[in-house]
Amino acid sequence: MKKKALTVGELRKALEGVPDNLEVQLSSDTGVDQGEGEIIIESAKRVNYSLPEGRHFEDGSTEVDYFEIYANDTGDWDGEEDEE
Repeated sequence: MKKKALTVGELRKALEGVPDNLEVQLSSDTGVDQGEGEIIIESAKRVNYSLPEGRHFEDGSTEVDYFEIYANDTGDWDGEEDEE
């Protein structure tokens, strides 16, 4: 599946109504931390939900609220280091 890079307009739209102090988290299906190719940010969204009454996470919290930027590695790396 072809990956599409996120545009500034799409990011601006996704940021509507998101509080300034909300944590931003990066997520990926391809392990961007390995950096084998060009990283493309594909989407961004606010993730916000509460657990049903009486349920909680291990830390005692009951709500998830963060802004997610979704990115993937194109995988175009050929295994060779660039020569200078």
